[in-house]
Parts: sequence; structure tokens; C-alpha cells
Amino acid sequence: MMPFAFCTREKRWCEFAEPVNGESTQFLHEFALKYNMVIISSILERDINHGETLWNIVVIIGNHGNIIGKHRKNHIPRVGDFNESMY
Repeated sequence: MMPFAFCTREKRWCEFAEPVNGESTQFLHEFALKYNMVIISSILERDINHGETLWNIVVIIGNHGNIIGKHRKNHIPRVGDFNESMY
């Protein structure tokens, strides 16, 4: 889980991108069920349906372990000399 992977400017972090229902979400699914809680977690999503586009997202996992939804970041921060839109 890496909410701000692009800020390092190292492309190797892209290897950790995964589908929204990938390993990280499945791992948290168990905790949501076990503790009867909703989990909101940031991940680096690989959108396999759209050319493997990478997204900085949060996935919302319901207390029954289901994926309630996700939110793709819709603004691109510019902090100092770092511009996330370059990545």
C-alpha cells in the first residue's frame, strides 16, 4: 500500500500497483470481516481494463468484506518542484 509512490520519481515502485481487488484489498478483507469494521485504505491501482493505467486511489471495504467503492484522486498536487502529473 503506497499512497504517494510517485513522489519518489523512481519508476520501480510501479511494480507494486495492483487491481482494486488485488492482494492488498484481499488482505484487508479478512480484517474487515474479523473485526466487523469498514476499512478505507490507499493503494496504487493498476487499471487492467484501461491500458494498465496507474491510479493513486483509496478502496473502501465494507464490514462484510465487500468492496463498497473506490475513489481515484482527481486533483494533482504540485509541491515545491514535485509535480505528480509528470508521473
